[in-house]
Amino acid sequence: MAERAYWLAWAQAHGLGPILLKRLCSHFGTLSAAWHAEGAALLEVEGIGLGTGSKLVEYRQTVSPLELLASYEQQHPNFWTPADAEYPALLYEITDPPPLLFYRGQPELAGALHLVPSVGVVGTRNPSDYGQRWTRRLTQQLVAHDVIVVSGLAKGVDRYAHQQTLDSHGLTIAVLGTGVDQVYPLGNRDLHDRIARHGLLLSEHPNGTPPDRAHFPRRNRIIAGLSRAVVVTEAPARSGALITAQLANDYGRDVFAVPGSLDNLNSEGCLGLINQGAQMILNDMTLIAALGQMPQISNGESAGSALTGKGDRPPVSPPVTPPLSPTMAQVLATITSEPISLDGLVQQLAQPTGEVLATLVQLELMGLVTQLPGMRYQRY
Repeated sequence: MAERAYWLAWAQAHGLGPILLKRLCSHFGTLSAAWHAEGAALLEVEGIGLGTGSKLVEYRQTVSPLELLASYEQQHPNFWTPADAEYPALLYEITDPPPLLFYRGQPELAGALHLVPSVGVVGTRNPSDYGQRWTRRLTQQLVAHDVIVVSGLAKGVDRYAHQQTLDSHGLTIAVLGTGVDQVYPLGNRDLHDRIARHGLLLSEHPNGTPPDRAHFPRRNRIIAGLSRAVVVTEAPARSGALITAQLANDYGRDVFAVPGSLDNLNSEGCLGLINQGAQMILNDMTLIAALGQMPQISNGESAGSALTGKGDRPPVSPPVTPPLSPTMAQVLATITSEPISLDGLVQQLAQPTGEVLATLVQLELMGLVTQLPGMRYQRY
């Protein structure tokens, strides 16, 4: 409780953003220790200069963290700080985690993030039929494998991702650029209410905070931070979804993109991501294969099944290997569960690189192998 009070108190100080707050905590070990440190010691933290340090010392003299917390909790009872066990550890890994995280809905979903994989699904607010279809299709597969779907409750791809997750009885987290009690856009009122009942709404802004253009790019870092991987299903060259993808890459999370037609402006962003090294979605199972084996909870059920009551769902049948040409069979036999580079395959097979690459694409489309970063391949 005491450390929670110091997170709140420091978060109210002018001149301290999320990056500096995390540095402050890392430097002193706890924010309570930072609160009681000498003023000169604050200057040892990278990013805190003489001017900011002086203001922070003055600020500490005017605030009682415990009294501030007692008052603040009366107005805002539902929030976490990194000092709280409920705060998602995955989110705190990023360089600029929100010091306050307000919630509405099912808070146990945040705790499930360390038990099951989570994937951010983002894209344009005006998806084509193709973008809508693949957003739904990929989301259905994620739900079938008990993956938590994270998105931003905007129009378009976000809405389809959340809606399909709920329609498939899956787990979803929506990150807002407003307070969790605010509906934006207004057309999402029905979906907002459904997520409040069956999922989890999160925001770094307190209740009553209205929409603000500056909030939404900042919101994207939380989507990326809560996700072990981010997939962009359709996005033009200038899209907030690309910000989310870039942040995910910066945080060391996997980035995937759905390829589209060169004639479709809504595909330019995804094609650009693939050109920069994002993993290409080749079929329904690309994401699932990359996520690997789902973690299990103690009773043998997956955490997702325990949370949704789907423990009696029939297991997904393993794919049946279709007939393969001699070349495809030879390439597949060379690939194991251990990743192997394209160069390594070419060397072992003694075949032209182009021929091996073409065969790999066929095997990926059949769901038999998966491509990893750095042109490495492994058996699915």
